Parts: sequence; C-alpha cells; structure tokens
Amino acid sequence: MSLPAVEIWLEYASTYSYLTVARVGKLARERGVILDWQPFFLPPVRDQQNMGFPFPEASAKTAYMWRDLERRARHHGLPYRRPEQYPVNSLQTIRVALLGAREGWCQAFTEEAFRLHWTEGRLIGTDENLHAALRHAGQDPARVVAAASSPENKEALKAQTPRALARGIFGAPSFVVRGELFWGDDRLEDAIDFAVTGA
Repeated sequence: MSLPAVEIWLEYASTYSYLTVARVGKLARERGVILDWQPFFLPPVRDQQNMGFPFPEASAKTAYMWRDLERRARHHGLPYRRPEQYPVNSLQTIRVALLGAREGWCQAFTEEAFRLHWTEGRLIGTDENLHAALRHAGQDPARVVAAASSPENKEALKAQTPRALARGIFGAPSFVVRGELFWGDDRLEDAIDFAVTGA
C-alpha cells in the first residue's frame, strides 16, 4: 500500500511559504505522507488570471502581512527575522529547485534556502543563498546552476504554469491532494489530514 501524497506548490518569493517550508517536513514524517515538491514561478500564473501583485508596497495589506508572519512564526515556535528586501527575484532559485525535485534533493535545498533568507538575512535570489543551500543539499553549485539554466530545464519550468492553472492554483503555498486544492499556509494541516483520511 502506497503512502498518501501531497503536491506542495511553492514560489520562493512567497512570504507565507516560509512558515510551510519550516514545518511541512516534520508534519509529513509524523503523518506518513509523501511530499511531491512542485516549484513554480507565480507571476505568469497570476498574469493568466489577471491578478495583480498580492502585497502592494506601503499598503495596509502589506503591513498586516509582516505582523501576521511574525505572530504565526511565534505561534509555531519558528525562528523569524524579517528580510531586508521584499520582493526578491526568485526565478533562478526556482529553476534550481525544479531540477532538485527531479533529482531528489529539492526538500533539503528548499528548507535551507528559506532558513537562510528568513533567519540569517541571506536573501533568496543571491548567489550566497543559492550556493550555500546547494552545498547543504550535497550538491555542486557549478554543476547545478549550469543544469538549471539549460533550455530543457527552463522549458520544464514554463510547463509548470499550465499545470498549476489546470489545478486551479492562484497563489503560494498551495497543496493538491486527491485532486483537491488547499491554498495558504494556514491550510497545511488540513491538506495533510485530507491526504491521510480522505475527509
């Protein structure tokens, strides 16, 4: 009998994705769930749906987001340090993560990339973050960056856009379980429960 699976759709510039990445591995191990990592680039998905930037600069919504992240990190007992830059350019990190998903080291890479960004101020989108996270995952940065920048991998990432749209995805983090979509870090536990119980 195979273990239940959760597709975890992540955009590495997504703020709330940090809270998910920091705890999903432990939850999955405890509940006996397989994580199917699906890195994707959110801007073209939102463009296809005529949706604007989710957190406009200097808006009340963005101010709320930062305070909410701080509260939720404290609630979950997670380390938290607000990054000095937002948003970040996540494209190369996503290309690397997608390669990692195919090669089997996406989770280790992702957890470290987010940890560095959200606890040490070593920003996603920088070579410092990327190379450190790759070494943590046991990978050679030079090999991986070259492979991630290949036409084949770039096309694979472009193909994630119609796959995300077909699942009804409009934001990150999102979870797809048994064909059902769960959106947002606050639905992570619901997605895991649904994977295990089907209800």
